[in-house]
Amino acid sequence: MVKVGDFKVELVAADTKEAFKEHTAPDGQVYAEVEPDMDYFISVSSDKGGVMMWMYVDGVDLGYHIDLKAPKKKEGFYGRWERIGGKQTMTALHFNKTRQEVGTTPDMLTGKVELKVYKMGEKYYEEPRDFVSRSLTADSTLGGKKCIKSTTSGSHSFDMTPKGQTAS
Repeated sequence: MVKVGDFKVELVAADTKEAFKEHTAPDGQVYAEVEPDMDYFISVSSDKGGVMMWMYVDGVDLGYHIDLKAPKKKEGFYGRWERIGGKQTMTALHFNKTRQEVGTTPDMLTGKVELKVYKMGEKYYEEPRDFVSRSLTADSTLGGKKCIKSTTSGSHSFDMTPKGQTAS
């Protein structure tokens, strides 16, 4: 688990929601030990409210943000999010093995999950629209890393549609 100030972030297995084993380097950098082909979610919790969080995997913005109006002690699980016709679904991300090409360096064998936190300002209402998070495919290139690839349709996903609301 990485805890900075009021915020906690960790990578968890999609099927069990158990955190992956972590190692801390001498410089304080935390690494999660994950085998290739594992599905995962990013788990986030906070002791602080009034913030907005954006998530990046290997430098790619997942394309949505999390609003925490009040402290969220209970963890949320985040991955590839989509809203189609009012139905909201969160699907696990997937660790792919890096292509072993000539010139592959050790830093290409690790991925990077980053959370950027901003203080919330004035909010306004925006009509919901259909949306699907960005994802990388086997043909994408980002230094050879493939940690944001979404899993196959329906694999480790859950419905996030607010209670009492129906898809249209």
